[in-house]
Amino acid sequence: MKLWPVAPGNQRRRGFVLLATAVGMVVMFGSLGLVADLGRGWIAQNEAQAFTDSAALAASTRLNGTLAGISAAKAEVAASVNKWYFGTKSLTGVITEFSIDRSTWVADPGTGSGYKFARVRAPSNHIQGLFSTVLSSRNTITVGALTVAGNQPPTSASEGVFPFAPIAHNPTGPHFGYTYGDELTLLWPSSVQSSGGAQQLNNLCQSDRNQASLDAINAGTTADRGYIQETSASSIAAAIEDDHMDYTVTVGLPVARTGGVKTTDVYQSLEDRVNQDTSKNVQEYTAYLANHDSTPYRRIVIVPIVGDAVNAIVLGFVKVFLPPNQQHNPNKSKCAMYIGPADTPTGNNGSGGNFLRIVQ
Repeated sequence: MKLWPVAPGNQRRRGFVLLATAVGMVVMFGSLGLVADLGRGWIAQNEAQAFTDSAALAASTRLNGTLAGISAAKAEVAASVNKWYFGTKSLTGVITEFSIDRSTWVADPGTGSGYKFARVRAPSNHIQGLFSTVLSSRNTITVGALTVAGNQPPTSASEGVFPFAPIAHNPTGPHFGYTYGDELTLLWPSSVQSSGGAQQLNNLCQSDRNQASLDAINAGTTADRGYIQETSASSIAAAIEDDHMDYTVTVGLPVARTGGVKTTDVYQSLEDRVNQDTSKNVQEYTAYLANHDSTPYRRIVIVPIVGDAVNAIVLGFVKVFLPPNQQHNPNKSKCAMYIGPADTPTGNNGSGGNFLRIVQ
């Protein structure tokens, strides 16, 4: 049997094909491995982001203007059950910081006063690359996440705002001329012109017992006595009792001041709202806060403030505290206690206005 020799040129070609095939396989498997590593990194990144999102939101709910609130916020982050690396590992090197204005951040504030934002960072966790080292000398992938959550003054609301609009005593926010503890007017009397001047003032809420307030409401339409965006009794009841709104209230835009006092429906719905609270009979706001259980604070609600009774332009939102009961007489105002701007959580994380959100 005779074997024919292979030409030298063919030997070189065979060697080149083998070499090219080997290099191609290395590149191909390396590329596939790199894709796999990047996919693992993407999943880990999302898990880390889920951790910082939930931790920052939980921390923000604890910020109440005290150092105890700061400590509680840190505890919320430490107690987070969210993990990463396919849910198998806890994130390490987590940094929790706080800010008043989202500009300056501190880990340990000297006071809790004014701190409304929490920032949670997980900047330096790593996963080991399984295949990417074939194409690169790097064998780890850094996974980082950051979330800022806090309380911002709302500019628009489509749920949870009470269907009344007190008139500003001063157009400048955030207090609009009110002081903590003022009794402001939710719903004005059905007739502010009757019963003589002295009686007219006595029928108003405490902070509005002055001629300027009387003139302000008289400038509006007689039948429009507060701000009831809805016209039907059932819609008013839904807004008061269930925080339901079929409209959006936006700063800088007017609200519709609909006619009809509907006094019976309003005071009954207000009483029903108060009765939803486990501390429905407590008179003082400080005692209410000090002794309340973990159920929702249903007597704390958010209302828009309007500039006047004629144009009814919304200037901002504030929080008020509902009294245990209201005057049933239609010639008496329906009142509430002014607490402050609506820039902190409301409702004990229950239903109702709550303007806590992720801001970064």
